[in-house]
Amino acid sequence: MKRINILYAGTQYSISGRDVDAVKEEIRAAIESAVPTWLEVNVGEGKYKRADILLTPGVGVAVIGIDADD
Repeated sequence: MKRINILYAGTQYSISGRDVDAVKEEIRAAIESAVPTWLEVNVGEGKYKRADILLTPGVGVAVIGIDADD
């Protein structure tokens, strides 16, 4: 996987250097938890610019694995 795109509340973010299944599991566990959890992502393109998104029930999250060939 080259990177993982995250669509969160209609905005696109990305994560690199992580396994897509591990990210999905982290999101699932966070949403099921009684404690709000932050997920570190990148916003924009080019130079890394950190953003933290709050994972809570009711907020739409999509996980899209992007292969090196895409």
